[in-house]
Amino acid sequence: MSNSKLRKWTSNNKLLIFFILLALSLFVSTVALATIDRKSSAQFIEHEERGIKMRNEINSTEMEDKDYYRLPRNVEPNNYRLMLQPNVTNNTFYGSVLITLRVNEDTKVIALHSNNLTIHSATLKNGNNQSITIVSTLKSLDKRELLIFYLDREIPKGYYKLFILFSGRLDNKIVGFYGSHLKNGGKMVASKFQPTYARQTFPCFDEPDFKATYDITLYKPPSYIALSNMNEVSKVFDTDTNMEQVTFATSVPMSTYLACFVVCDFDHKETEINTGGIGKPFTLRSFAQKQELHKIDFAQDIGKRATEFYIRYYEVPFPLPKLDMIGIPDYVSGATEHWGLITYRETSFLVDEAKASASNKISVANTITHELAHMWFGNLVTMKWWDEVWLNEGFASYMQVKALDTIEPTWKVLDHFLTKTLHPVLVIDAKLSSHPIVQTVETPDQITAIFDSISYNKGASILRMLEGFIGHENFRMGVSDYLKKFEFGNTVTQDLLSTLEPYFKKDFPDLNLSYVMDTWTRQMGYPVLEVKMGDMPNTYFVSQTRFLIDPDVEYTNDTPFNYRWFVPITFKTNTQTNEEIVWLSDTATSVKLRGDEGHRWVKLNINQVGYYRVNYSLPMWQTLIEAMKSKSKQLTPADRSNLMDDIFALAESRALPFNMALNLTTYLLVENDLVPWQTASSIFRNLADRLQNTLAYDNLMKYVQRIIRPIYVKQDWNATNLPVQESLLRTLILSLAVRYQLPDAEERVKTMFQLWLNRHGKTDSTPIQQDLRDLVYFHGMKSASMADWDALWNLYQKEEDVQERTKIRTALAAPRDTTILRKFLLMAWDETNIRSQDYLNVVAQISANPSGTALVWDDVRTRWPQLVQKFTLNSRYLGGLIPQITSSFNTELKLKEMEAFFAQYPEAGAGESARKRALETVRNNIRWNSYHLNQVTSWINNNHRV
Repeated sequence: MSNSKLRKWTSNNKLLIFFILLALSLFVSTVALATIDRKSSAQFIEHEERGIKMRNEINSTEMEDKDYYRLPRNVEPNNYRLMLQPNVTNNTFYGSVLITLRVNEDTKVIALHSNNLTIHSATLKNGNNQSITIVSTLKSLDKRELLIFYLDREIPKGYYKLFILFSGRLDNKIVGFYGSHLKNGGKMVASKFQPTYARQTFPCFDEPDFKATYDITLYKPPSYIALSNMNEVSKVFDTDTNMEQVTFATSVPMSTYLACFVVCDFDHKETEINTGGIGKPFTLRSFAQKQELHKIDFAQDIGKRATEFYIRYYEVPFPLPKLDMIGIPDYVSGATEHWGLITYRETSFLVDEAKASASNKISVANTITHELAHMWFGNLVTMKWWDEVWLNEGFASYMQVKALDTIEPTWKVLDHFLTKTLHPVLVIDAKLSSHPIVQTVETPDQITAIFDSISYNKGASILRMLEGFIGHENFRMGVSDYLKKFEFGNTVTQDLLSTLEPYFKKDFPDLNLSYVMDTWTRQMGYPVLEVKMGDMPNTYFVSQTRFLIDPDVEYTNDTPFNYRWFVPITFKTNTQTNEEIVWLSDTATSVKLRGDEGHRWVKLNINQVGYYRVNYSLPMWQTLIEAMKSKSKQLTPADRSNLMDDIFALAESRALPFNMALNLTTYLLVENDLVPWQTASSIFRNLADRLQNTLAYDNLMKYVQRIIRPIYVKQDWNATNLPVQESLLRTLILSLAVRYQLPDAEERVKTMFQLWLNRHGKTDSTPIQQDLRDLVYFHGMKSASMADWDALWNLYQKEEDVQERTKIRTALAAPRDTTILRKFLLMAWDETNIRSQDYLNVVAQISANPSGTALVWDDVRTRWPQLVQKFTLNSRYLGGLIPQITSSFNTELKLKEMEAFFAQYPEAGAGESARKRALETVRNNIRWNSYHLNQVTSWINNNHRV
């Protein structure tokens, strides 16, 4: 290196040189001390290991795991004084952390977390500023990801200061502290710590109940901004690094996963939050790349109104002085609820009014209201450990729809809860590969994996049921009491239920809420209620059994509740709605219901608020079908959706003939509401997937054409500015019409797509209406040529809007030509073509195309080591890819291929439970063919004609 280059390098890396020199001097002293006391240190470590082994032998497995993977409580953090200097030029960051420790009992060992960090030095001082010798430092090589300091003597209880110098990398990851590439070629840095990635950024006690305060300092270029959880209090130019040091106010006590750091050159808009006297007013800011600033108005508006709703609903002030939201180009999940600085994937945040569809807006709004709900439920009050993560995610998943239903009532998002949240999880939870809501997890892989539909969807569904029987206002007041009682603390499920108990007792003084809810949260699955005529007129007996898609499967009775539940029953007839809850306890054989005289039918589970299915006798089912055909006003859209979803699940589980379920779909000739059609769409898609390679497939197309024709002719392809509900219904019906090959719809889409593709960018071109773009792009590309695909690919590369890019990217996976799909699969691997965050979605979309399923399966098996290297086994998204791409497999050959693949790569990481789901799904698909294929084929062949 020349002298001039050396001087330049030295000037640009002064902080690094300082770290190296300091680390070197400390290293020399540490080595000397370690040499003096190496023997005693080794004896101590040996003694510690022997003690752990003895505890493991005498403790239960649960205690063994807990002791092994959890940090000891003898040392806790009070405050982190953290400095970080990111360098986007060489993709590194340097940092220091001064942790104020509270030692609760005499100890000779300090253990905390660190992963993928280089530790340069560490010093420990007591309250009198006297140094305590660190004899040796150990980094665990197992899943604990520990950094352990062994001291030369036992230190007594009290407060200590642990100072650590460290460094790490910003590249080849999108968790922890990482670099993100901007469209204009620029760079930024951001963080994503949930659930166990804070330890990749700084040494810390990375468990949710180790709450501490933070004093953050970030280095940034003068033209950039720095953001963190709290408000900026100072900014000083550092001449040594030519960077600015931005320091933020001391935070409130919070968990490590909620800390957040961003350095970027974005711009923002801001608005004041009206707290209505509940706490001080504060500012909400939304940040985006400067050229995207016009796309944050929607998020800013939803964010303001939702935040104000939560303050009123919870009756608890927002505890921070500011609240920021920011869209980040590279982001692994939809969003993360970092306290005071919510980070979003751009598709979950940015909305271009000229390009976004109604469904795009609803999706963005749902994500924003979900994350804002966490500011209180999750951030202010946090679960003690990750096995209670449903307290965070289930609650936010339910509160998001409550907030949107209040601030945008015409969207009717509570109606969509059935089809978007409840119905999908009922499918998953009817299999042995499911798990309880509260499930023991220890390792980072297990923790990551529990962020799944059981924690989110089932958690939300159980809370909706709880609110249903406790009452809306009682639920709200109980939640408010809970937040006030446990603010800045950590809780378990029992804490929430105990707070709600007095409100529950108002109506049910003889019941125990904790016991009732334990039957739903501490065992997986759910019941099916069997309804039979009673011994007296107008009476019914209701009993319960566990519902499983495969009724023959054997399982261990590993729950104290014997897979029975404490079930809140509601019911209606054609002449009355029973508002009073009837309880079927987990120990009762049955319960009696009494209807009014002269009613013709009974329907349990009003609006499907209860988390269970209902089966009736065949004559009762037939009466309900006739009521649906006659458009009975007593059966709401939610009731009709519920009956459809239940009857097809029951048919698949062989609890009733499949013909009965198929007969019910004939009522759709008179159906005009969105939610039942959403359910029907899922049912028809499932049937189409199962019949894909059979002679009955074409007749299924004809049957669906016949069913949708009455509502299809009511839709206007050219209508603009429709209300949201009408727009969503139109889009759904037109999509169904094209998917099931209604000639008029197919022809319209082909014409619209080719005209748009050929005229795009020209002065006389007419853009396709926002709400129709998804279906026109996708179905227009199904029969596309390579030239068409190349043209669309060129448009994708030039497109700046993230929502529009998503629509086009999905369409690029639609062609039936395997040559095109193979080309797309190869191109997608290159991150200059498809961002890493989008790659797994592309693979899943190609696989969902019948022409691409085998192609993707072969590619994933061949490329698995590379996929693991790129995404790591800790990625639940990589793990979740397997059930996605194998969901249509239905032969023993494919099952054996899966088993061989898993045997070849036995380490599954966060995808272990996903592999179990995948295998169970394929086995169920094989059984479906054995039990149902002939009957379904026969019915469709006899009913497809007009």
